Amino acid sequence: MINNDDGRGSGGKFLSEKVLSPTRIPFIVVVAVICVFQLITPTFLSYQGTVTLVYAMSYFLIAACGLTFVVMMGSFDFSSISVMKLSALICVIYIEDFGLWVIPLVLIVCAGIGFINGILVAKLGVPSFMATLGISIVVDGISLLTSKGFLHLMEHTGFRNISTTFIAGIPSVFYWSIAIWLLCTALAALTPFGRRTYAIGGNSRAAALSGINIDWQRILVFTLSGTLAGAAGVFYMSQLGGGSVEIGGQMMIPLFASVVAGGTSLRGGNGGPQNTLLGVIIITWIQSGMRMIGTGMDTQMVVLGIIAIAMSIATTDRNKFRHSIVK
Repeated sequence: MINNDDGRGSGGKFLSEKVLSPTRIPFIVVVAVICVFQLITPTFLSYQGTVTLVYAMSYFLIAACGLTFVVMMGSFDFSSISVMKLSALICVIYIEDFGLWVIPLVLIVCAGIGFINGILVAKLGVPSFMATLGISIVVDGISLLTSKGFLHLMEHTGFRNISTTFIAGIPSVFYWSIAIWLLCTALAALTPFGRRTYAIGGNSRAAALSGINIDWQRILVFTLSGTLAGAAGVFYMSQLGGGSVEIGGQMMIPLFASVVAGGTSLRGGNGGPQNTLLGVIIITWIQSGMRMIGTGMDTQMVVLGIIAIAMSIATTDRNKFRHSIVK
């Protein structure tokens, strides 16, 4: 007998078991983070502190949503930060040549990189960690060639306004990121695309036996991850207005940590973008809080690594691993 859970059962069962799974631990951690840093740094939740926290989490949430779909599928995408970097650099270098048309151009390029990742994994059988790690090195090389290693600054007001316009006292990049997060949550929870992704991560053999095109789904998921990483790069550059090839040098660990901290298991099949929001808040707010109290980057990386391991242990559904396939 085969545990054939392809995620296409009744809508209510799917929502209760996959989408509305308990998020008490991440929520408790968020409350603890707020309390601790507010006690240490009274300006943590001041207006200026809140704006800083919003800027820190918004573009990061977009990239994390894309990575979440890959992790839900039981795979890895180590190229996300490199793709985000390339996207940001293309924007700042070519904005004067193409104007705002650089945005769809860069999204197409990044979607293409994600598509290549998917082909390597699905069609050529390269393990996802190796395929995406290799692609990240190639993309970093392209970024270096594109930027020639120089710092580039942007003066395009329209592009900057995409992220820095304040609406009701909050930067517009926050509203963009929440809109994208809501779309990703709906995609995971309410569409066949989301159900197929959960099914592959839960049991790829059962998913294949149920008629899911595993290869095509993997290609689509990696393409989506590349596209959202590209979108994150657009908002990053719109927010900061300048950067060099050093962009994102320390972001990979926090990015994976935010997905894990939200409750999406690295083994796949559970969690989702709806949980990633809490994970991003945990990681980016801890980072911002540590910066406010003057903690060095090396210590930040150690702390975030420990948090990622601890949250992975705390939020993993071990009942899933008790199921076995009996011939």
